[in-house]
This record gives sequence, C-alpha cells and structure tokens, in this order.
Amino acid sequence: MTRFVLSTALMLSLLGVGMSIASAADPEAKKLASEILKKGAELYDKHDAKVMAATYTEDARLLWVSKTESGEVVQSVKRGREEIESVYQEYFKNPNDQTQSRNTVEYARFVTPEMLIIQGDFEPNIAGQGLYPFVQVRVKEGDKWLIKSLQFFVFSQD
Repeated sequence: MTRFVLSTALMLSLLGVGMSIASAADPEAKKLASEILKKGAELYDKHDAKVMAATYTEDARLLWVSKTESGEVVQSVKRGREEIESVYQEYFKNPNDQTQSRNTVEYARFVTPEMLIIQGDFEPNIAGQGLYPFVQVRVKEGDKWLIKSLQFFVFSQD
C-alpha cells in the first residue's frame, strides 16, 4: 500500500511539472480522452452502477482520497469491478436524482498505443457545486478504453 501511495504521489508531481508542455505535444491523446470522458459523463448521468463498473478492467483500482473533519487525509482503495460497482451503487441509491455531469481533460498522454494517462476534473452535476480532480490510467482492450486505475480526489476545487 505504501508503494502504491508513493508511486501515486510521484506520478502526480511528474504530471504537474510537465503538464503544460506535454498537453500541447499530445493533442491526439487529449482529443481521444475528451471523447472517452464525454461518453463517461453521459453514462454516469444514467445512474447505472453495473454499466459504470463495466468501464473498468476486471482488476482495476479506484483510489478515493478525501479529508476527515479534522483535516486528516484518508484514502480508500477499491479493487476489481465488484468493489467498484458498490461505490457507484452507493452514489446512485436515489434513482430520482437528476444530474448533468461533465469531465474536463487538462492533460492526456499515450504511454503506449494501448495505454493512456488522463488528468482532469469531474463535475458530478454542472447545475450544482463540486469540481473534483482525478488521474486515470486507461488501457485498450479490444475496441474499448477501460479504466485500469482511477485516483479521485474529493477536495472540491470550486
């Protein structure tokens, strides 16, 4: 777990250092990432936990980073589609909630032709409040770009 946290911190610091230069250098990755995440927001707005979980690889990791009321940073890790689906079930427990969500891609880069790193912000409902940073690694399986890992930071930026 410590190795995962350290590698996450290192990756984020490296992304921050080279973000503006790399963004301009990889417009194809950013275009693809924007298309993928636009569809992801549309799926999120349907509030179907199983469909959302299907956008992850079988062995995906979801790292949820937040703060307690005392300000302590805490992390929660979910592994695999089943655990990740339970996260979405919790958020979609009120089926009457209407959302219009949006993802904004700040940075995208191909690591290989089958692996894509995306950094951006998620707005769960553009009519409400909340702008949450994320970093995800996507891998191409067949014709789908699935989430291999998602680091989601529940520190609103608005």
